Amino acid sequence: MKIAIAPEYLLDTNVILESFWGREPVAALVKGWIKKGEIAISAVSVAEILSKASKEEKEKLNLLISRFGVLPIDEVIAEIAGDYRLQFARKKKRVYLLDCLIAATAKLYNLKLVTKNIKDYSMKDIVVIRPTRYSSSKT
Repeated sequence: MKIAIAPEYLLDTNVILESFWGREPVAALVKGWIKKGEIAISAVSVAEILSKASKEEKEKLNLLISRFGVLPIDEVIAEIAGDYRLQFARKKKRVYLLDCLIAATAKLYNLKLVTKNIKDYSMKDIVVIRPTRYSSSKT
């Protein structure tokens, strides 16, 4: 497992894909964070991307992985994710297990979760950032 020296941001799958596709402002933000070595990638996002990726997307993903590595899902992340899922099941709010795993990764590694799907992450103990509302001057 290779991890950047000081990652600050865990990129959700949708943010990684939008950066691959060159969609702004996401692409510029991610590019800046990559240059600074500030991103981390979850094993969940890798699986989600590979399940639908074009050849070009796979190549871009492999470049990111070779530089930043992949944060694995371990027992601690599984426990945190299970707690999240249980917590939201009691509130009758639909939260997907994959999103719980990504959120748990952000929590364990104390990373800001960057996503365009804010509604998927109602967890109060992590910082969730929407890239369209986050200016590069804050990086």
